[in-house]
Amino acid sequence: MPDNEKTDADLLKAVEKGSVDDFQLLYERHFPLIYKIVFSILKDKEDSSDLCHDLFLEVFRKAHTYHPSRGSVKSWLAVRAKSRAIDYIRKQKRVILKDQLLYQQKTTDRSVEDLALSNVEKKRLLAALEKLPDAQRQAIYLNYIESLSHKETAKQLGRPLGTVKSLIRYGLKNLRKQIVAQQDIQRGDQHDA
Repeated sequence: MPDNEKTDADLLKAVEKGSVDDFQLLYERHFPLIYKIVFSILKDKEDSSDLCHDLFLEVFRKAHTYHPSRGSVKSWLAVRAKSRAIDYIRKQKRVILKDQLLYQQKTTDRSVEDLALSNVEKKRLLAALEKLPDAQRQAIYLNYIESLSHKETAKQLGRPLGTVKSLIRYGLKNLRKQIVAQQDIQRGDQHDA
């Protein structure tokens, strides 16, 4: 069958069997769209290009994970591209946040007031975390403190990805409620004094 008559599904089946030529054709056919999606999220040419190449390598290794019942190959690739780009941004933000926290811990020229306030906030956060259900606390810890992606967190906890995303979302909501409640109690104590 001539290359231009092969459907995306045909190409992916051939890729699953190890066909490098069909992979190249699939790559050439869809790279422009995938790059456009990733670049629209990352806004960086080099990172976008790297992420697209990594995505296509993953497609080569995991072509068997595509199921026609879930949609076209094009939409499957587009969803994977968007997901990887968002995960990349989240991971970068966590790394930056973690670096900032480490930097703050290393700086010694902070005032006593800053250190005291930082310790109070840290204790408040730890107290709020302790009040969360175990599953939510573990998911938040792995995702934010250990900088694991949602997928990595799900694997670590042995839970489905959707469940982990829900645990994190509800855990953060509960964490906010705990902190707001602590602040309200402190405000009440100050008004009583």
